[in-house]
Amino acid sequence: MQSSYIFSMTFLLIMSSLLTAGCVSGPVQEIRELLSPSSATLIQAGPAYEPDTSRLTVPVTPSQAPYTLENKPSDSAAIAPGFELSSSYYYYTGFYEGTEGVTSIYIENLGGNTVFVYGFGLLQTGSNEWHGQDTSITILPGEEKIIGHISFDVPVDTDRITLQAGISMMAETSSGRWYDYQRQYFDEFTVDVEQQPQMQETLLDRNPPGVFELVNDKVTPYDTEVRKMAAVSAKKYPGQYNIYQLCSLFDDTRDNIQYISDPRGRDLWSEPSETLRVGAGDCDDYAILLASLVESIGGTSRIYMTDNHAFAAVYAGGADNIENIIEAINHYYGPLPVYYTSDEYGCWLMMDPTSSVYVGGLPGGTAPVEGGWTFLNTSKVTVIDIAPKDEE
Repeated sequence: MQSSYIFSMTFLLIMSSLLTAGCVSGPVQEIRELLSPSSATLIQAGPAYEPDTSRLTVPVTPSQAPYTLENKPSDSAAIAPGFELSSSYYYYTGFYEGTEGVTSIYIENLGGNTVFVYGFGLLQTGSNEWHGQDTSITILPGEEKIIGHISFDVPVDTDRITLQAGISMMAETSSGRWYDYQRQYFDEFTVDVEQQPQMQETLLDRNPPGVFELVNDKVTPYDTEVRKMAAVSAKKYPGQYNIYQLCSLFDDTRDNIQYISDPRGRDLWSEPSETLRVGAGDCDDYAILLASLVESIGGTSRIYMTDNHAFAAVYAGGADNIENIIEAINHYYGPLPVYYTSDEYGCWLMMDPTSSVYVGGLPGGTAPVEGGWTFLNTSKVTVIDIAPKDEE
């Protein structure tokens, strides 16, 4: 498993840690239990599916940036109008020494004045090292917005680190002018640090026929509701199939589909249209939906299934292309560690909104290690490639 690290990011007060390993609902049902007695024999029948390399699609990396920053308001006020902000931190995987930690920050404007955030950062108080970047986000009274994602170096030989977030901000006065508060710091907070795990050897099972058919039957890129959501997301970055469209698909899935567990004693694999209609699902539902969305805009996807989790991945081309993809992801989200895995076909980016907040974030049930990442506590990983529907 491989990764590329670029860092510097930032932000505010810790609220909740989610999904340090696998699905919230617990283990995914054993694959054999998901097959009917008649279909179980298909696991042993026939050769495994092999992707046609001529039909693997690679997202292009647009030459233009995904967005431009707004200029700071220029009408300066001499009297401070006051502000009241509430901040929340979310991190989906643990922090491991010698790697990078990633945190997402949301800010709610509880005051009566509009706030404009033009920079944010995170201070590691032990080393007094500041990681920051520019932004341009307007937050209206009563509004909550995600400000960005934090990436910071986790030191070695420590079991906890203390961090302090800060934002550079302006507040609008009643006369419509703006007071520049410059950088404002928030209270320090401490996070636990775990020892970096060892790389674990994991058995890969590629496209066992019965499971391959079961999963591929659930992936529906031509479904009307799937196409509608895919189009709404992708048209924010129109044109040829590109990496920004994938980031938009991921973000909309993360923001609009809520995690809920299956009924007790059942592991339901919902059709993507059902997941969209309900607006919720568990890890396998997310994986099937994301694979359908990727295929719907012309991408190549696959699904990984571990002992206790499922998540989607998207083909990113060969080793000669992955750095371009990583650079584009960092243009879209800011400097973050991007994780991928490689095989004889090329590189595959992780897409797991139940356990990460961006394309290329760590999937559930994994951890970073030096130079890459590893699965944790799983005996076998089943890899299911999604076949073009005209091959059915």
